[in-house]
Amino acid sequence: MLQVERQKRIMQLLIKNSSISVKSLCDILEASEATIRRDLTMLEQENKLERTHGGASINDNIRLTYEETFIQKEHIASDEKRRIAKKAFEELKAYDSIVLDSGTTISELARLIGESDLHLTVITNATSISTLISNNPNIELYAIGGKVRLNTQATVGAISVEMLKRFNVQKAFVGVNGITLENGLTTPYLEEAEIKRAMLAIASERIIITDHTKFQKVALCQIAPLSMIDKIITDKKLSDNEYNQYINNDILIERV
Repeated sequence: MLQVERQKRIMQLLIKNSSISVKSLCDILEASEATIRRDLTMLEQENKLERTHGGASINDNIRLTYEETFIQKEHIASDEKRRIAKKAFEELKAYDSIVLDSGTTISELARLIGESDLHLTVITNATSISTLISNNPNIELYAIGGKVRLNTQATVGAISVEMLKRFNVQKAFVGVNGITLENGLTTPYLEEAEIKRAMLAIASERIIITDHTKFQKVALCQIAPLSMIDKIITDKKLSDNEYNQYINNDILIERV
C-alpha cells in the first residue's frame, strides 16, 4: 500500500473510532510498526491527529479542521442519516421547488426522491445528488456549475453563488459540520459556507438535516446564525439536555 493511501486509511479509522493503537494499525494495514509510527509522526506534524502512548487520537477541534471526504462521511452515523432523510422526504409535496446541497444525509434524501415518482423542481450543486435525483422521471433538475471540490463532489465559488441567486425556491435542505446555539451553523471550508448560505437565502423554508454528532461542534467558517433557519431534523441520539436547549430558544427541532 502506498504511503498516501495508508495515511488516508489511518485518518478514516480515526474519524470513525476517535483513537487507535499502533498495533491495531499494523494489523489492519499489514505494515510494520516503524512504518506506522512514521505515518503517525507525519500526520501529527500536519495537525491531523495527536500522538498518544502506543497509538493516536483525534479530538473534535482536529476533526472539524480535517474535512473528511464524501466517501468517509457516508460511513458515519449511517442508520441515523437514513431516518433523518426519510423524515425530510415527508416534508416534500408534489410540485415543490427545492434546493439541495452536498451532504451525505442529503444524499439519502436524494436517493428517496430518485426512487419516487414525486413531481419536483430540484436545484443542486452536487454531482452525486444530480445522479441520484435523475432516476425520477418527474424531476425538473437544475445543476449549478462552478469549481468542483472533490472532497464533497460539489461546485463552489462565485460562479455557483451567482447562479443560485437567479432562483427562488420553496424549501432548502442543507447539511452542516457543526451546530451550536452560540455560533450557529458551521463548516470547515469558506466556499462551502458561502454556497450553503446562498441556498438558505433563496428559500422560503430553510431546513437543516444533520445527525447528532454535529451538535456542540464549531467548524472554522460560519454558514448562518440559527435565526436564519426554520427547522432542524436530527436523530434520537441527540440528548434530552441538548434538545431542550434548542426548544427553550424557540428553535423548532425534531428527533427521529
